[in-house]
Order: sequence, then C-alpha cells, then structure tokens
Amino acid sequence: MIKFLLLGILRDRSRSLFPVLTVLIGVVLTVTMTGYIGGVLPDMIKMSSHMDAGHVKLMSQAFYENRYQMPIDLALDDADGLIQKLEDQFPDMMWKARTRYGGLLDIPDENGETRAQTTVAALSADLISPNSTELDYLNLRESVVDGGLPKDPFDILISKSMAESYKIGVGDQVTLMTSTVNGAMSFQNFNICGTVVFGIAALDKGGAIITDIEGARMALDMNEGSTEILGFFKDDEYSSERALVVTDWINNNLKDANDPYTPIALRLEDSNEMAGLLQFAGSFGLIISFVFILIMFIVLWNSGLMNGLRRYGEMGLRLAVGEQKGHIYRSMLIESALIGIIGTIFGTAIGLIGVWLLQEYGIDLGNMAANTGDGIYYPNVIRGKITPACFYIGFVPGIIAPFLGSLVSGRGIYKRQTASLFKELET
Repeated sequence: MIKFLLLGILRDRSRSLFPVLTVLIGVVLTVTMTGYIGGVLPDMIKMSSHMDAGHVKLMSQAFYENRYQMPIDLALDDADGLIQKLEDQFPDMMWKARTRYGGLLDIPDENGETRAQTTVAALSADLISPNSTELDYLNLRESVVDGGLPKDPFDILISKSMAESYKIGVGDQVTLMTSTVNGAMSFQNFNICGTVVFGIAALDKGGAIITDIEGARMALDMNEGSTEILGFFKDDEYSSERALVVTDWINNNLKDANDPYTPIALRLEDSNEMAGLLQFAGSFGLIISFVFILIMFIVLWNSGLMNGLRRYGEMGLRLAVGEQKGHIYRSMLIESALIGIIGTIFGTAIGLIGVWLLQEYGIDLGNMAANTGDGIYYPNVIRGKITPACFYIGFVPGIIAPFLGSLVSGRGIYKRQTASLFKELET
C-alpha cells in the first residue's frame, strides 16, 4: 500500500507539489535557525564569560550591591591571597584578578597642553606576566592592529575607533584622571602601545582602554586589591552544576554577612542577564519546532481541505466500490507522512548547505552589531555551526505538521453521504 501511495504522490504533482514545498521551506528554516543558534549562542556565552562574567565571578558584597557605579573603594582588599586559597581548594580552575574603573582621559597637543578629553571605561588584567593567560582570554593577540602588546605596567591599549577620533596612536602619551580607593584624585601618565579592534561593537565603538593590573593598582592605590576575581574551568567548558559547587563553597566558607568586604560568588547565569540566554539556548530547538509545526499545520490543513474538495470524485468512487471510510482516512494519513518525509529529506539537505555556508563565511553585521545587554557581548561576524541537532530537528515539524493537517482536514470523509456518491461520480 505504501508503494502504491508513493507512486501516486510522485505521479500526481498537483496534489503533492504544494505540500512538499511547504514542508521543505519549513524544514529549511528550522535547520538553518538551529545551526545559526548553535553557532552564535556558544560564541556569545564564551565571549561574555571571557570578557566579563567568567564561569564564576567574585566581588565584595558591598561592590556587588553598587556594581553599576563601579565603586573602587569597595573592591576586594587582598585579591592575590584570596586567589591562592581558591587555587588550593579548586585545582581544576584558573582564577584571574581584574579591575574595572572609569576616568577621564586627557589627550595633550605637541606642547603638552590639553587638546581633548574623553571619558573612558578601563579594564585592567595581568597582561605582562610570563605565565598569564589573559592575553588569550581577552583575545588581545589577534585584536591588535597597530603597535604591540603591553610590556610595561604603564602601557595601555586603546580602541582603533578612539585613536582615529582623537588622532592619537602608538607612542603617544595620555593622562588618565580618576579617583583612588581612598577617594583622592589620581593623575597617571600612560603610553599607548597599541590599538585594537575587538570585533565587538560595544567595545570598538566605546571609550574602552585596557591596562596592566599592576599599573592600575599603582594608579588607584589598590596594593593587591581588585574589583573582581573571575574563575574559569581549565577545560574552558562551562557547567552550571560544577559552578554551583564552587559558588556554594565560597558563599558558605568565605562570605560573612556582617562584613561587606568579604566576597560573594556568582555563577555565569547569575550575573549580567545570562540566565535567560542559557535557558533559551537549551530550549530553542523545541521552540522553533513548535512555531513551524503551528505555521505549517495551518497551511497544510487548508491545503488538505482544498485537495479534499478536488478529490471528491476519487473519494466517492472508493466508497462506492466498498472501501471503508476508516481505510481511506488512514491512507490519507500515511500519504501525508510520506509527503512529510520527502519534504524533510530535501529540506534538511538544503538547510545543512545553508548552515555550512554560514559556518564557513559568516555574516558581518558590522555597524549593526551592538551590546545585547549588561555584560553580554555579541560578535560582529556571526557564524553558524552544524550540530547533531541539525540532522534530525527538521523531522519534528516536517512529519508532524502534514500529519496533523491531514488528521483534521480528513475528518470530512466520515461526513460523506452515500446518497450523494452517484451525483459526484457523474462529475
């Protein structure tokens, strides 16, 4: 019977072409979107963790409560000592001290007089130690377009757009005006050693500068302090369960509710609006499948009703020769499943080609890319990724939607009256 129905589908294009095309388009979109999310979301999560959130983030309780103001005076006092404790307790993790602060950058002219001033957001990390991995985590080696990496605590990197806007470059000296942990004013000269393009619009377009953490500590009178400590699993693969073990230990053993300067630990999804993003990533396949099942079901339901009207004569003849209504109904359901399989196979193949092109060449959003939220970074060039789900996700809407369409539209068979058969056969 299946062979008979399959031959009918292949030979009668008028009743199968539109449903197959509908399924094919839906499956292509499903597979492409799955590959797109499979490539973009991991990039966003990895980039956000490396640049801002870490897998685990520590800061003082007082700093956390006022973190949007970046209060330097509420930073962790002994970050280096705290890192040593964490390394002994969690040998499978790396811990990095970073400091974020703001200030005013003074740009002099050839006479040393102020030519321009601009507000900047500064990030300091360990950039010059021989064994530091911060250059890789911040992707600075690939981001430098002019000059080189910092060699001295008072070398800084600035964004390429800032260098072009204020006509400054490698070798120029600028002065950073900010406040210390004691509330005093600080004026520190820095040498521009390089300009960078991060590939992140939120950083490339903003007034971002990167300094070595020791230079920042001297400028801010912080000694061994830092505003935050980021922890990363050494395999660089984030696990919510593993991170929960770490944060629970820190909050139970190092946190003191009566001391606002003791650390509080947060997982990746607990900071910077990442929880919703991670949940969305886990359920995207089901969401996109449901959406296309609904759309394709409505389209194929109407298609089934129209085909039913066109095939009244065929149905009437089959009933007239004694075929049971239930058998006709089941044959229509099998026929719809075959249509779904055909459309899904071709749609999956085309969708995989689209994902491969997106994976190899990407799409440069350029000026369209922007920061998606506090601490969530979106790459300028988006790339897809062929994941295992791309090979089977299309079968969910591709088969279920036409089956449901025939299931609903085929109910008209049971409403047929034998008295009207001969009249329909005449037509």
